[in-house]
Amino acid sequence: MTLFEFVPFISSLIFAGLLVMSLLQFSTLRKNMRLQTEQQIYARIIEARLHLENTETFTKMAMESLVFAKRFSSVDKPEQYYISVALSDLFEFMFRLHKTNVIDNDLWQRWVNLARMLRTIPKFESVWQQTKESHTKEFVEFFESIK
Repeated sequence: MTLFEFVPFISSLIFAGLLVMSLLQFSTLRKNMRLQTEQQIYARIIEARLHLENTETFTKMAMESLVFAKRFSSVDKPEQYYISVALSDLFEFMFRLHKTNVIDNDLWQRWVNLARMLRTIPKFESVWQQTKESHTKEFVEFFESIK
C-alpha cells in the first residue's frame, strides 16, 4: 500500500477531529452566552428593583408593613435602606461570579475590600443584619467572615 491510499482515511480522521473540536467549541460558546445572558438579566432585575422600591409610592406602602417599618427605623431615610439592600445584592452577585470563575481573583479582592469597608458603616451593617436571611447560606457565611 502506498501513502496515497491512506490519504482518504487520514483526511476523514482529520475532518472528524475538526468536527468534534467545532462541536465542543460551540457547546462552550453556547454555555458562555447563556451565562452572560443570565448575568445581564439579573443585573437588570436588581436595577429595576432598586428603581421601583426607591419611590415615594412604594415607601408609603412599605411603611404599612411592620417588617419594613422596623428596617427603616435603622436608617435616617428609606433610600439608605434601599441602597444597602441593593449593595448586598450586588455583592452576592459578584460572589456568584467569582465562584463560577467569571472574574479573576485580583478583581474579586477589590470587591471583598469594598464589602469589608461597607461593613464598617453602622447603618449598612444594621440593614445587613436584618436582611441577611434573604441571601444564600454560602454567601452569608462568606459575608460574615469578612468583617
